[in-house]
Amino acid sequence: MFTMDIDLDFTDLEEEVREFNSHHIRIGVLDKNKTARKADRDKPLKSFQGKQASRIQAGNKGKSPLKLTKLAEYMDARYGVFSKAENHFQNQDVIRVTNELVGLFNAGSSSPEMIRRIESGARALIRNPIMRKDYGSNSPTTVKGGVGYNGHKTEGKGFDWAMVDTGTFFNSIKAQYV
Repeated sequence: MFTMDIDLDFTDLEEEVREFNSHHIRIGVLDKNKTARKADRDKPLKSFQGKQASRIQAGNKGKSPLKLTKLAEYMDARYGVFSKAENHFQNQDVIRVTNELVGLFNAGSSSPEMIRRIESGARALIRNPIMRKDYGSNSPTTVKGGVGYNGHKTEGKGFDWAMVDTGTFFNSIKAQYV
């Protein structure tokens, strides 16, 4: 019997890992000037992504002082929609985004098509769980209306879809490869 010492040089691998880790994707509400929109509860629901959502109030009545970036912070604190997206147990989109990044890494180039696919996958990472209604149900008060936590009468959404009212927040979720 004999013993053989094998020394592996990981210098090249470490360089490739550093290169891979230099890729970043920004995802969220990237337009800091966009504001939420107010729902018009007096009009019938509209079709949104194959489901029901509220219509936006017309004109200035539909505008809200609430910035979508603040709404995104609230949604993330409540649901972990951004900060915990990669850990979402049903989220197969994590695999898709990872495969696209590995493809970019292995190709050694960042073609516009590859970047578009990565951004699309990253956006799906956040939006698909909302579409699938993975975040659970709204409270009965949110759906039907009633007395809110502050004692004031609240109007109901008329449907049960967490994080969607008019679709403005959902449609504002973007990804950018940097």
